[in-house]
Amino acid sequence: MIMLIGWCLCLAGCGGSSGGDDDSSSGCDCDQEPTIEESGLTLSLANQEEKLPANVSVIFKVETETEVPITELEVTNVGILEDGFLISEDESKKALLPKPGKFKSYTLLLLDLSGSVLESEKLSTLRGGAREFVKAVMPPFGSDEFGEIEIGIWWFDGAADIHPLVPFVTDIDELISGIETIDKDISNDSSTNLYGAVIQGIDNVKSLTGKEKSIVSVASVVIFTDGDDQAGWRSEEDALKAVGNAAEAISIYSIGLGDEINESILKAFGRDDFVFADDIDDLVEQFEKIAGNIRKDVRSYYLLEYCSPKRKGSHDLKISVNYNGLNGSLTTCFCAEGFKGGCEVSENTPDEI
Repeated sequence: MIMLIGWCLCLAGCGGSSGGDDDSSSGCDCDQEPTIEESGLTLSLANQEEKLPANVSVIFKVETETEVPITELEVTNVGILEDGFLISEDESKKALLPKPGKFKSYTLLLLDLSGSVLESEKLSTLRGGAREFVKAVMPPFGSDEFGEIEIGIWWFDGAADIHPLVPFVTDIDELISGIETIDKDISNDSSTNLYGAVIQGIDNVKSLTGKEKSIVSVASVVIFTDGDDQAGWRSEEDALKAVGNAAEAISIYSIGLGDEINESILKAFGRDDFVFADDIDDLVEQFEKIAGNIRKDVRSYYLLEYCSPKRKGSHDLKISVNYNGLNGSLTTCFCAEGFKGGCEVSENTPDEI
């Protein structure tokens, strides 16, 4: 699972989007690192912003201590303490808001289209699995979550470079149309550049993760293959190093099919999960399982916004979560310089911050 403890520490300072001067001139001192307390739950800070008149906005991830995503939090599960004192509902106007415009998850689906797939009955089922994967990952148009996730599809054979099929988009129809174009003539190279595909897939999402303006982005790479590397463009060591060095904001999954795969290597590539289909009849189910993992991970990120009653200086902010008898908290700092009355929290706020 993606763990982002302290990932955006430099963004959680007081001189962010509150419109004030830097900490040295504003009287704010928010240089300390966030701290967490765990009693069954782990909270991780992804981003924090302040905006006039008195809005404090925090994106955080919640999972169990065994890294199971928590996806069903309500605002009543969340407590807010400033400088050790609980902020009442009447004072805070707190809300858990939809994340489009504030959070983005990119999923790269990387398909093995070497000869062993294209020249067999596997191809039709692979298209079906990819279709179901897209449907399961992508939020429906018009839903509160639409716009949070973009999916792109690439494929590989024995060539040195992976091939684009569909760029990162939110349009399910465009993705499925791209999948339907996959036929036995898409490649005439029967070899498999698995190691190179792993490396390039990770490279393709590196630049998409992090924070740009007010949007926090994470990514997933999903690799499907029915065999081992044959092309030899890159080494197993290079591929394992790319997986090991990938940022925590990148999740990596692998899907294996049949008895020609190197299961131990695919498990190592699937840093966040590896699934295996004994035969073609099980393949769609395995695509759906990985899709479910990605959706749960995205849903375990929450955008909390509230109105602070503070009007000056820096203050400790503790976010506590109580869920099904499990507890956890995250303590950070915010700057209230320039804060004033008139604060409101609504679902329109994320696009404005």
